[in-house]
Amino acid sequence: MFSYLEQFNLPIEQEILLNNLRKSNLIVFDNFGNHYFCYKYIYYFFVAKYLSENIKDKKDDIDHIINNLHHDKNAYIAIFISHHSKNNYILDEIMLNAYCLFDKNEPATLRKGELKFFDKQKDIIIKAVLPAGNTTPEKERENKLKAQDIVEKNNHIEKNPNEGEELIDDFLTDLRRSIKTVEVMGRIIKNRAGSLGKPRLESLFEEAMKVHFRVLASFFELIEHKSTQDEIIDFISKSLENHLKESADKRKKDGMVDRKPSKEKLEKLSKSIFWNFNFFIIYGLINKVISSLGSNKLTTIIETICDKENTPASFLVKHGILMWYNKNLQLENISQKINDKDFSHTAKKVMELMIVNHCSMHKVDFREKQRISHTFNIQSEKLLKQKT
Repeated sequence: MFSYLEQFNLPIEQEILLNNLRKSNLIVFDNFGNHYFCYKYIYYFFVAKYLSENIKDKKDDIDHIINNLHHDKNAYIAIFISHHSKNNYILDEIMLNAYCLFDKNEPATLRKGELKFFDKQKDIIIKAVLPAGNTTPEKERENKLKAQDIVEKNNHIEKNPNEGEELIDDFLTDLRRSIKTVEVMGRIIKNRAGSLGKPRLESLFEEAMKVHFRVLASFFELIEHKSTQDEIIDFISKSLENHLKESADKRKKDGMVDRKPSKEKLEKLSKSIFWNFNFFIIYGLINKVISSLGSNKLTTIIETICDKENTPASFLVKHGILMWYNKNLQLENISQKINDKDFSHTAKKVMELMIVNHCSMHKVDFREKQRISHTFNIQSEKLLKQKT
């Protein structure tokens, strides 16, 4: 405040101004008479405004922010900078930063050749099931919002930014940086869907999508070797065995009979846990692209880029966005494409699960569910219960 008063004339008394800001819940006073912004987002907004008005003098600070988008405050400031300024420098730096993320990997395609090692486990992977008739989209949406609230609360716990930083694995840091960078790029193209030119929107969407596809390729590189698979499955099996042993000891003390599963059953369960966990990582990353970059304002841009890429991965993103943001489920188009010879079984399972989740979150009548069941051979939850 004092540095401001040295340079500018304040047409209202400082005390009146601060009291008005406090009444508006924009600032708060502590017990020592100091004042702070009530919400960090307001602080980020004004930091971004200052930087956007002084880009030439503050390029080093802006570069530092863009290179460290894995910190939430930098991600918010970057989004606000792009809101305040139409200067191409900001977008160019974000694009350059995105190019460098997981740049040692080519973007994953989810084609059969690429996922041959994963498709061998298709019978282990959980099967998509249509929701029962007694569930409602409202209830499913409520459950999803509750889960998101829990995640948000955990993500916003105050942490010392330097605490344990040297111990953080480089891969996890790069992963978080990638996720936040794509979120920032997505927010920019959504906010400026009508003010950025089509070529610019297309290049931003394409590169943001490819960041996550390169992350997927890096993940496949980690798990595709049998020695790695066996090592992790063995670790899971031993962990389960130790947990069961502790439970058995407790039950024995309580005079209860214990039934210990065989080693073969433990190995089978461990293998199932391993491959299903990997499947949901793929599913989660595809959905992260959809949520970060999807918008009904960008339908033409999205279709253009995804059709140009013409891979199972881009097809999943395109139809995931059409389902969630346009409420458009193109059954015939999807059915034809996922049966192509180059479409991996794993990608097919991801699409089936996306369709099921769409049905759980939107009103779909009995006839439409039957059509989906017949087209994709997806059973309903009710039928499975009857069989068991």
